[in-house]
Amino acid sequence: MIDPVELAAELVRIKSLSGNEGDLAEFLTRTLRRYMPVERGPLGAVIAEIRSGEGPTIVFEGHMDTVPAGDEAAWSVPPFSGEEKQGYVWGRGAVDMKGGIAAQIAAAVASREQVRGTLYLVYVPHEETAEGAVLDRVLDLIDVPDLVVLGEPSDLRLAIGHRGRAVVKLLARGKTAHASMPQLGRNAINLMVKQLPKALSRELPSDPLLGSGTHTPTSIYTPTWGPIVPDRCVVEIDRRIVVGETRDSVLASYRDLDLEAAIAREELRSYTGETFTVEHFYPAWYFDPGEGFVQWAWHALGHPPFRVWKFSTDGVVSAGTYELPTIGYGPGDEALAHQPDERVSVGDIARAAEGYKRLIKRMEDLPKVLVRREPLHLVQRPEREGI
Repeated sequence: MIDPVELAAELVRIKSLSGNEGDLAEFLTRTLRRYMPVERGPLGAVIAEIRSGEGPTIVFEGHMDTVPAGDEAAWSVPPFSGEEKQGYVWGRGAVDMKGGIAAQIAAAVASREQVRGTLYLVYVPHEETAEGAVLDRVLDLIDVPDLVVLGEPSDLRLAIGHRGRAVVKLLARGKTAHASMPQLGRNAINLMVKQLPKALSRELPSDPLLGSGTHTPTSIYTPTWGPIVPDRCVVEIDRRIVVGETRDSVLASYRDLDLEAAIAREELRSYTGETFTVEHFYPAWYFDPGEGFVQWAWHALGHPPFRVWKFSTDGVVSAGTYELPTIGYGPGDEALAHQPDERVSVGDIARAAEGYKRLIKRMEDLPKVLVRREPLHLVQRPEREGI
């Protein structure tokens, strides 16, 4: 058997920044292969499978990557130490989300004889940079799930949705000139400074369950250098969106500005060496607590409180794009994610593992909410260039 707390500490000690998850993927593959079939999937995802007779298909899902540690002087412990003290496992990725991965694996190993149907363990790279992009490819490869269980931190509450995310790129265009004669040019930075407050003063849509949309600038840059009046200035805005917002509706809110607006696109590189292009638009999603599969999970987990997340997850694809039954359940407080002194309670890790075991034990009772079993690329798969 596997001790989930010890495993969580070991996972934290394996540095796995986005695009550099290879060492962690290798460790997870070796660990899982002792108990079940495992393979490397699209873009380096780790996919393990336990299949036993007829029954539903459940996916336990998580991401291997973490954000950087930031200023290590701000930490009271080395950020990749995986130190256990004061009832917590400390380090970057402890709560987001290596504690959840460890709990899922420990539960699956301990309960593998109780699987009735198919249980997948899916761990993806590059979620922090492009949530859902790799899971999207994995869903083309595996059986269509009857339920996806996201192991992101939920304080052991039952998560049933969250706002989506869009990265909006605003471009101000000016005219170059020598910096010693600025009157001969049109400075794009000055234009952006005038227009950006207008862009950020927009009233954003809200949702009674998911809350209000938000927006905040996350980067500003010019492509020029040296003593030259810049003719372009770009600001990227993180927009949190609610159910019903689309690419067009998001961009429409900027059309009266003296700026060009577009959804940001980016080419990313996997640790495998493969490159892939993503468009940074990730839809919001929410399931009603009365849904059959939500009620099944709520009873199996011992009636935890419901919640929605503040952040975005791979559920943007499983639930937001494909409307597959999706829930979240994992150890730890999401507010500690991406912070110095990130940590997760050892008690939460152990309790999460017990919760995952209860889900496995009750697999046979999962309502058959899907009637289609064909691959997702045959089921209204959206056009996504480069993905």
